[in-house]
Amino acid sequence: MRKDPTTMSFAKDPGVVNIAATLPQTLAPGVAGAIVLAFGYAALFPVAIVLDILGAFAIWPIKSVR
Repeated sequence: MRKDPTTMSFAKDPGVVNIAATLPQTLAPGVAGAIVLAFGYAALFPVAIVLDILGAFAIWPIKSVR
């Protein structure tokens, strides 16, 4: 029985979206704790600014949704 790609991988896209949404929330407390221990609390803000700018540049090339 031949199956088309949509029936074979219908749960792939929601799985990728779920990982993309939850992985940063899982890793952020540990990374933030390491930054605070290494450089102090005030270092969190410049690091957050840099990561925000990098995130903006990462999505900038996306023109539209297919």
